[in-house]
Amino acid sequence: LLVAGGMAIVPLLKDQATLNWLRAQAQQTPLLMSVCNGAALLAAAGLLDGRPATTNKMFWKMSTDPGPKVKWVKQARWVDDGAIVTSSGVSAGMDMSLAVIGRLYGQGVAEWLARVTEYEPHRESSWDPFAVKAGLVK
Repeated sequence: LLVAGGMAIVPLLKDQATLNWLRAQAQQTPLLMSVCNGAALLAAAGLLDGRPATTNKMFWKMSTDPGPKVKWVKQARWVDDGAIVTSSGVSAGMDMSLAVIGRLYGQGVAEWLARVTEYEPHRESSWDPFAVKAGLVK
């Protein structure tokens, strides 16, 4: 299950029907992923409690406030915690997706997808200049 972000998620952070749906889906899926501030929705549902995760650096406070029990990682393009994988911004979501595809189907498949989509991926999850640009780390 991939949970996308964007400004449309803000009212959903307190929508119990949405949060309950996410909780139910998380119990049925072997892999839960988020892009951008989609991690805020996962956090609001309690699905990231006690786990490392990341989110969009330019909206860090707004995105992390719903998850005081999350081990937020300020400098990471994506965080792979096994069954849950979170990414920072939209392009980081592409890098995260290719990393997950590589894990599930082999690096050759991920490289082929990057090539046919004409995308130059960042393969290191710790590569994150936006954490510095957002003033989260030095």
